[in-house]
Amino acid sequence: MIPIKLALRNFMCYRDNVPPLSFDGFQVACLCGDNGNGKSALIDAITWALWGKTRARSDDDLIHQGQSEMEVEFEFAAEKNRYRIIRKRVKAGLRRAGQPVLELQVATPLGFNPLTGGSVQETQRRIIEILRMDYDTFINSALLLQNRANEFTIKPPGERKKVLADILDLSLYDKLEAR
Repeated sequence: MIPIKLALRNFMCYRDNVPPLSFDGFQVACLCGDNGNGKSALIDAITWALWGKTRARSDDDLIHQGQSEMEVEFEFAAEKNRYRIIRKRVKAGLRRAGQPVLELQVATPLGFNPLTGGSVQETQRRIIEILRMDYDTFINSALLLQNRANEFTIKPPGERKKVLADILDLSLYDKLEAR
C-alpha cells in the first residue's frame, strides 16, 4: 500500500477546515513536533480509515470535542490500482447507537467507482483483501505503536506464526498444494 492523500474532518485534534495531506513528492517522511500537535492522530486516521481501529477506547472518542460527527478520506495505491476509502462516524446519542459509514472506491479513467459491499463488515473484508493485511498484521510488522513495541514478541507462538504467515503471504502455498 502506498499512501496518496489523507483528508480529515473533526477527527481527534483536527477540525473541519484542515487541508488534505498529499503524500506526493516524497519517499520517506518524518513527523516531528511537540506533544499534542497531532502526529499520532495522523497515523490513527490512516488505521481508522483502513481497519476501523485506533489506540482510542471507542470511535466516539475520535470525534473532535464538541462535534457530533467525523470523517476520514484516505487514498492509496495497491497493486496497479488507486483506491479511496471514506469512513464516517456520527456520535451515539441517548436513544441511538453511533452510525458508522464505510465506502470503498476504485479509480477509473472516468472517476471513482464504488466497491462498497452490502454492509460495513463486507466492505471491511474487501479492504483487507486488497491490502492483504489486517490491523494486527500491520501493527506487528509496519507500525510500532507507542507503548506496544513488544506486541509481536509477547504473542503466543501460534499467533506469531499467523502474523508471519500473513506478512509472507504463505496462503499462496496452501492454494498451490490444493491444486
